[in-house]
Order: sequence, then structure tokens, then C-alpha cells
Amino acid sequence: MEDFNLSTDTSFGEVRFFDDFTDDTVDTFVYDIDTDRTAWAIGQAANGVITCAGTTNGDLEKIAGNCNWVAGTMGTIVFEARVQLDTSITQGCFIGLSDDNTTDEIPIDLDGGTLSTTATDAVGFVYDSQEGTSWYCCSVKAGSDGAQTECDAEFDPVAETYQTFRIIVNLAGDVRYFINGKEITTSGAARSAAVTTTAVLCPHVDHLNSGTASGLTMDYLYVSGGRA
Repeated sequence: MEDFNLSTDTSFGEVRFFDDFTDDTVDTFVYDIDTDRTAWAIGQAANGVITCAGTTNGDLEKIAGNCNWVAGTMGTIVFEARVQLDTSITQGCFIGLSDDNTTDEIPIDLDGGTLSTTATDAVGFVYDSQEGTSWYCCSVKAGSDGAQTECDAEFDPVAETYQTFRIIVNLAGDVRYFINGKEITTSGAARSAAVTTTAVLCPHVDHLNSGTASGLTMDYLYVSGGRA
């Protein structure tokens, strides 16, 4: 499934983006940022981290990278982020890939057990404390909401505890989801043809406040694909 389209005319056949958040400030040439209340800030901490926080219901803190990633021409796209929910797990989150890095909305959310999407194509992990305690693997393809898979209870978030989220999108737009190195779903509609292969995607991480003081810390962000 992991079939990279690697160019043969260069020794740099793989395109990689990695941010360990060790700079002094957030690079706005690299990221599109929206903050309703509290800005994303790079913390002076071990490893290097980026954080956000909020207290007002409905406030969104968004950080999105450049749209550079196309499964249909790059072969396989690998996304990974190490994230923890801060202060309280009473919040909403999206961690994944989206085709829209400018709209200040969460790409995929849950509302009464069904998907609520603003992106045309997106794939990622969704958490909404108003819907329960589970992470969900979700997608939207060409404006049509996809299937959702509820992750097992062993993956439920715990405040101040890191989890590593990994998504692999192949040439056909099929998706694999991993938390802490364990694959979530190995078959079915949630993983097959989940995104349009020509969609130009970007890394996208969102914190949505639910009225209780909460936040999000990201340790690192990684994306890679074959050089077209």
C-alpha cells in the first residue's frame, strides 16, 4: 500500500516536511494560523513544542501548513503528529490533512453522531467531548462525507498525555490510521478511497473550545511523499 512515486533523476526522491517547533516564533510563511482568543505559541520546553489554549465555547485555534501534498502524483503521503490535550479533555480537535488551509473552520467535526465538514477533501482524527470520549477516524471526499470509525477505548485521550497520530494515504486515496503505532482499521469504507487522489492537501491541526479551559500541545509535525 505504501507505494512512493520516487523520481529517478535525483537522489532526493522523497519530499519531507518536519517541524520540531524549536524556533522562537511560529513561521507564518510556513503556516496559516487562526486564533480566536489565545495565539499559538512555541514553548521554551524540552523537545520544542507549540501550544494553544482557550476558555470560550466555540473558539477555534487552527494551524495549517502549505498545500503541497497530492496522493495521485506523489504515490504515498505520510502524516504524523505527536499531540496532547491540555488542562481538560472537554474540547474538540482535528488532526490530519485537509485541502483548505485558509478557511478558519475545523475541517471535520462531529455533530449528533454524524460528520459536519467544511473541507472538500480531508482525512484525520476527530475528537469531540460532546460526542463521548473516543477518537474517530473520519474523511470527506469531493464534498461527500465518508464513513467514520470509532477508535477503541485504549486510545481515549488523557489530559497532559502525548499520543502519536499517523495517517498514510496511498496512490488510490486509500487511508490507514495509526495511534501510538497501532493500526486502527484494516478494512472497510473508512479506509477505502477516502479522499480524491488529485486533491492538494495540507497538514491541519485544530483545537475547538467547548466552554471549559483547555488547550493542545504539539511536539512535532511530519509529512512526506514521493517527489512528482
